[in-house]
Amino acid sequence: MFFQELASPFDSATQMQILQDRLSRLVNNIHESRNTEFPPINVWASEKSIVVVAEVPGIDAEDIDLQVCNQTVTLKTKRHLAEQEEGQTFHRRERGHGQFTRSIELPYAIDAETVNASFSNGMLRIEFTRAAADLPKKITVQAS
Repeated sequence: MFFQELASPFDSATQMQILQDRLSRLVNNIHESRNTEFPPINVWASEKSIVVVAEVPGIDAEDIDLQVCNQTVTLKTKRHLAEQEEGQTFHRRERGHGQFTRSIELPYAIDAETVNASFSNGMLRIEFTRAAADLPKKITVQAS
């Protein structure tokens, strides 16, 4: 026979397992890369207020720039790269560094004059009050 039959990559259960493991890692890496926005935040709202909590460990309060424009809140901050001592080499570097910006759209208009922001133990808590003009109004219907 002139041509040798090529071995299929699926000849053995071991090869199938290797392929399955590689595909699983690929899918997991894609999923993980979607959740890498910094800083991670939680947002919850009631009829009268909104609370945003952002995790910003290793950042000084002075390095936080918080701005509100219409219904968008923007958080800008930076985290410095850890300095390496002479003779040391990094074996793993997973913590992000540099300039970070995160903007989120709030579910309704807020009163920018009453925003309260506090920072403690690497957690930034921002409380927004819903704008009075945006609050639902009860309309009384008159019978004629």
